[in-house]
Amino acid sequence: MWRHYLAALGFLTRLGPAVRDPDMAACVPCFPLVGATLGLVLAVPLALGFFGGHPLAGAFAYAVGNLALTRGLHLDGFADVADAWGSFTRGERFFAIMKDSRIGAFGGMAIAVALVGQTALGAELLGAGKVWLLAAAPVAGRGLAVALMGCCRDLGRPGLGSLCLPGATNRVTVCCIAFGLAALWAAGGLWAAAWGAALCGVVLWRLTALAREQGGINGDFLGAAIVAGELCALAGGLL
Repeated sequence: MWRHYLAALGFLTRLGPAVRDPDMAACVPCFPLVGATLGLVLAVPLALGFFGGHPLAGAFAYAVGNLALTRGLHLDGFADVADAWGSFTRGERFFAIMKDSRIGAFGGMAIAVALVGQTALGAELLGAGKVWLLAAAPVAGRGLAVALMGCCRDLGRPGLGSLCLPGATNRVTVCCIAFGLAALWAAGGLWAAAWGAALCGVVLWRLTALAREQGGINGDFLGAAIVAGELCALAGGLL
């Protein structure tokens, strides 16, 4: 488990060692643990008052730190899914747009929504003294990604995303969802967990429907789930 955790940490963030050809399916159960590690690295400085009295500055540092420590991997997937979805195409054309290295209008808007959303929601939470919800959000995001894998195990397309799908067994999926809910509950209480779960459920439903409509799922879908799950967790904490 420790070896798989380090491999997942190195793949999903800059916090772990780079592992050549990791067993991606075996790493899937560790995704929420990676989220917890990342969340603590981002939130502990805020809890220690590094930006005391300036919640907007702290939230901006949180959003930039999240982007830097994940190498923009998940945000890139969020933008790619938005570009492909906004094209109103289907099948192979949909995935061709997703793979295009050039960013389109919908992808640009998605990046703006994600970064501004993390900053604005994070500032509100910091102002309300709910700093630990910022630590729980990355856990919820990766729990949502595992839930998406569990719903779409039969839709894998070539790439790293398809290598992860076999690891999202029913047991692993339930455990990862429970871990995400527990993190939200511990950080913000029952209603934060309930609202976060409800919002994540809507995102899970829409991404699953989109994957089935297009006949496949790849790593970009998983990145989109992580970013959307983080936003849902932050918004749920406010609601």
